[in-house]
Amino acid sequence: MKSRVFSIPEDSIVEFAEIIGENELEGAIVGVNDDNEVEISVDYEPDEQSQAILEMIELVENLHDPD
Repeated sequence: MKSRVFSIPEDSIVEFAEIIGENELEGAIVGVNDDNEVEISVDYEPDEQSQAILEMIELVENLHDPD
């Protein structure tokens, strides 16, 4: 099992949580960073859930750089 921490703006938490739920992943809020983004740790099996993690990475990249 691997774990990855994502920094999510407050107004995007629902969208991020939907991805966690749809893919039956385990997630936990671990804190708030200096930019007031919620830090969420997600546990996943690399062999089985890597596509979901890639979807999350893409979402976060789009949130930070919408162009």
